[in-house]
Order: sequence, then structure tokens, then C-alpha cells
Amino acid sequence: MKLKLNLYLVLFIYSFYLNAQVNVMDQAMGSTVGEVDKGEYEGEYLDNQYHGKGKLTFKDGRVYEGEFKNGLRNGNGTFTTSNGEKYEGEWKDNYKHGKGVQDFSDGGNYIGEFQYGKPHGQGSMSFNSGDKYDGQFVNGAINGQGKMVYKNGDEYVGKFKNWRPHGQGTLTSPDGTKRSGEWKKGKLKG
Repeated sequence: MKLKLNLYLVLFIYSFYLNAQVNVMDQAMGSTVGEVDKGEYEGEYLDNQYHGKGKLTFKDGRVYEGEFKNGLRNGNGTFTTSNGEKYEGEWKDNYKHGKGVQDFSDGGNYIGEFQYGKPHGQGSMSFNSGDKYDGQFVNGAINGQGKMVYKNGDEYVGKFKNWRPHGQGTLTSPDGTKRSGEWKKGKLKG
């Protein structure tokens, strides 16, 4: 009885070892599917990390399809969410980084440069309100030189700070009326 029990134990351990070896071999061959980070990954591996082209599908409906390097999203890829948002562009160390296009679920979008996940540098943003901005972004906000065309036809060209006209600028109304000067927090001084 004792010999029979030991034999079953040895067979159980050996079958566990073989299954582990098969999983390691699948990964070593460069492509596998597995449960990872509350999502499912299908794609290429290098040194047990996502590396090359792949697709990562999360349980909440988010999907990233594109390039990976050293286990992180790096290179070009597309990220979509279940609420309709979509980003297509460059990635660096799991962040939107470089040139890209972000479509928002409310109908607005951003086309331009990203740095560590946020609009940063030159870009263009269309809002669901009908307003449109072209110019500089810093750390995710409208900051610097730019042009905002409002839904009502007004057009502001000048400096911005934290999403508002701030600094030298000119607001031109649809009838051609111009208001120029120093702006502070969205209001013309003086």
C-alpha cells in the first residue's frame, strides 16, 4: 500500500513537472496565450517578457494591440476602451509618448505630441462643444502660444495658461471686431 501511494505521488509530481515544461517551451518558442495583469496576452515573448508584436485584452474591455519591448508597450500601437475611447500612435514604457491621435468618448479628439501619457508639445484638439484649438500643450493642458476657434465664431490668437487666454493675445469676433492686449485668466486687462 505504501509503495503504491509513493508511486502515485511520484507520477503526480512528474506530470506537474511536464506541464510546467510545456508552458516554458511555449513561451520560449516566441508566442503564447496566457492570463496576465488581469488580462489575456497573445503575442511574442523574449526572456519571458512581452516583446515584439502582441495583443493584450483586459477583462474590462480595454485592448492594446501593437509593439512591446521588455514587457512594456513600446513602439506603435492602438489602445481602445469599451466606452469608445481610442489612442493610436507611439508608446514608451507603457505611456502614450511621441506622436499620436486620441479620440475621446464624448466625440472630441487630440492629434499631436504626447509625453508620458499627456498631450505635450504641438497639437490640435477638437472639443465636443465645437471649439477647436491648435497650438502648444504642456503636461496635458493648453499652455503657450496657440489659436482657439470658438463655436460662436470668435477666434483668439495668443498666449494661453491652464486652458485660458493669458498673456498677449487678440480676440476677433465674427463681425471683425478686435480686442487686443494683455489677458489674465481669460479676461482682457484694463
